[in-house]
Amino acid sequence: MVKKILLRVLLAMGLFILVLVVNLVIFNILASKVTGGVPIENRDPGAAALLVIDIQGGTTGSESALKSLVEQSETLIESVNHVIAEMHAKDQTIIYVRTEVVNPLLNIINNTMARGTGGAELDPRLVIAPGEVIVKRRSDSFSGTDLDKILSDHHISELVVVGLDAQQCVKSTVLAALNRGYSIAMVEDAVISKTSALKDQAIEEFREMGVKILSENELKDLY
Repeated sequence: MVKKILLRVLLAMGLFILVLVVNLVIFNILASKVTGGVPIENRDPGAAALLVIDIQGGTTGSESALKSLVEQSETLIESVNHVIAEMHAKDQTIIYVRTEVVNPLLNIINNTMARGTGGAELDPRLVIAPGEVIVKRRSDSFSGTDLDKILSDHHISELVVVGLDAQQCVKSTVLAALNRGYSIAMVEDAVISKTSALKDQAIEEFREMGVKILSENELKDLY
């Protein structure tokens, strides 16, 4: 009798783990997809928007489980805040992007960015200038959000991208923006990945895509 109960418990646990793994695989496949979107038309060539991607409690803040990102956070946020101030001073659109995870099974594995937690909120060290905040659930900031509409309403033709991760959400968003025909600039000191080698690799890939890689000083001269 005891053996039967134990066997049922083990089978239940195995089934639960299998469901978690399958759920995670499906989530990763869907989350990594990049949207095509509609090519932009009739945009103001002088209108730019700053995308501040995933600088939040669950990545760079106290709720983060990613030590390497936390260790880079002070330098990153200092640089990003300079960029925010520069774009705000030039009356350009600022859009903060943050990730929420709503799948309960995924939150069992890692709840650092679960909806309603501090990890899903913007890092409090960020300068919050007047602008928009969008919430995404996939790597691509255009997917399932109002980003297309916001950019269209402001007649945006060029995007300036900062944040993280250069190999994940930043890359997916850049690819989606290129699919739509945006010109893209990136402030190199205001983007990070889990390691410097991964960031360097991503930066070279962005250059090959036609993304302008800038320093903070070069950004000041751009607009």
